Amino acid sequence: MSVTPTFAISVPIGAYHPLLPDCLKSLAIQTPRPQVAVLDASGDPRVAEAVDQFSDLVAYRRAGPDGGQSDAIIEGWDNLSGDLLGWLNADDALYPGALAEAAEKFANAPDTDLFYGHSTIIDDDNIIEGYHWAVEPPSEMILAGDIISQPSCFFRRSQLDEIGGLNRDLHYTMDWDIWVRFWRAGATFAYTNNVLSRVLWSKDAKTGGFNRRRREELERIIGANASLSRRLKSRFGFALHHALEYLAPDAVADFLRSAPGRTLRAINGLDRNGGFSGEAFLPLMHYGDAPMTKLEVKLRCQSPVTISAAGAELDVNASGTHLLVFDNPVPAGEILQLRLAAKDGAARFLGAAWR
Repeated sequence: MSVTPTFAISVPIGAYHPLLPDCLKSLAIQTPRPQVAVLDASGDPRVAEAVDQFSDLVAYRRAGPDGGQSDAIIEGWDNLSGDLLGWLNADDALYPGALAEAAEKFANAPDTDLFYGHSTIIDDDNIIEGYHWAVEPPSEMILAGDIISQPSCFFRRSQLDEIGGLNRDLHYTMDWDIWVRFWRAGATFAYTNNVLSRVLWSKDAKTGGFNRRRREELERIIGANASLSRRLKSRFGFALHHALEYLAPDAVADFLRSAPGRTLRAINGLDRNGGFSGEAFLPLMHYGDAPMTKLEVKLRCQSPVTISAAGAELDVNASGTHLLVFDNPVPAGEILQLRLAAKDGAARFLGAAWR
């Protein structure tokens, strides 16, 4: 008989973020219910106020200085007893059913050491931009690039202990460092094509920075684990990502991403630039206080596209922002499947926003 595993989730907080309530709500609705540790180094009363609303969820809570994010994550795990580990930042949120899917995989496949899936991306204005483009099935490519979205990944405490635990000295790449060490130790990776989390790609996000410390941490992993050609490709890839996402004007970045001859991998029909030909699907959710009745979808197209979700359907023939109106409002914590169908030629998804 399989045993339902237990989850220990750390939530390290260095500063208050308006998405913190979403993060905590997303943990509170999970089944099985996780053990949660909140490690608050912010000194911001708004954090305490938000966490107070989830006192029945939080099994361990600390407010005050710590040794950094990795140190806080370890502290949380050390004060929880769950055998499956993960962590969320204050601006991350799990999708409904994420832990149920992970628990089922670990219970039915006892040899699984690490399980992960996809993430959707939002920007600073809560616009849903698409999928986390770097995520792909497990392979040795993990030695050259981080192909796992950390909020959508869970792993066995026992396996982490075997490889030496989380490196508390790393500030930017502690997650990739774990995946690489798991891989080199022969751990069993499992993957789902489903979305397990939503993450914020903010202009101010620390992972977007390319400062000296982050470059040094990246080089430590790249230099130790990849061939010469992969090292060069990895260095170029990280630098190009930073330039396109954070430095180049949008028009220039769009032109470079869409250069002729480039073949982009698609996730559920949607490529990293939002391009689709035929059908594409994107699961959406929200944790707002009120049910949502409208969804704005922004497209670039020169031929007909059908937009549909939750029983609402709209045929459009031109680029712009188009409004879906739902007869039945979409409550918090419910997944809505957005379907896009280009009837003739290709189109581009530019974003969606709840209204």
